[in-house]
Amino acid sequence: MQDKNRGGRPTKKLSEKRRYSVLLKLNTMEYFTLKSKASEAGVNKNEYLRSLISEGQVKARFTVEQMKKIRLLSGMANNINQIAHRLNTFGVSTVPTELRMLKLLVDEQLKNLKR
Repeated sequence: MQDKNRGGRPTKKLSEKRRYSVLLKLNTMEYFTLKSKASEAGVNKNEYLRSLISEGQVKARFTVEQMKKIRLLSGMANNINQIAHRLNTFGVSTVPTELRMLKLLVDEQLKNLKR
């Protein structure tokens, strides 16, 4: 008889299972340093340490402010695409002042986002 799939979580491969645990003793300064760095990166302490082991660095998540800037840039890009589409539709070859201003705003936001 075949095994019938009864649902539930699929079993992990042996290479994916976390079978080992490591006890790490830290002094107070090391513990709070680990805790603050993990918090800055937006991950828990375990994920922070796993990322350090596997990649040698921890990639921080986007902050709320960065997400707002990304949404703003996305809206500006949509506006520029709409303007460019309309210009192409009407056969206008010159770039209006408004489009130049939007480009400057997008460039400014990109500079701010890189900080």
